[in-house]
Amino acid sequence: MRKEDFKKHKGEYLNSVVRKRGITIKALTASAGFDRTTYYHHIADPHLPYKVIAKYGEVLNFDFSGEYPEIRLPQHSESHEITTFEEMEKDRNYWRSRFLELAEKVADNYKREKP
Repeated sequence: MRKEDFKKHKGEYLNSVVRKRGITIKALTASAGFDRTTYYHHIADPHLPYKVIAKYGEVLNFDFSGEYPEIRLPQHSESHEITTFEEMEKDRNYWRSRFLELAEKVADNYKREKP
C-alpha cells in the first residue's frame, strides 16, 4: 500500500505502525484500554476517529500528528471536564454568545444579499 493510501485508511496505517513497533496486540490493547477484538475492528476502519488513533499513539510513543495534523487541533469540549454548576453556566454562556455572534453575522449577510 502506498503512503498516500494510508491517509485514506487510518486503520491500516495504525496497523503498520504497530507492526513496526513490535508490540503485541494483547499488550497494546491492554495499555490503551481497548479489547483485543476491538483492535481488529479499529484496523479495519478507514475512518478511525483521531481520538482513538491518539490513544494508541500514547501507548506506542508515536506521534500520529505527522500524518494527521488534525490530531493537534484543540477541542473545547475535551480540554476541560465540567465538574461544577458554575463551570457549566460559564460554558453555556460561552456557547450562547458564540451562537448569537454567528446568528447576527448570518442575518447581516442575508440582509445584504436580499435586494
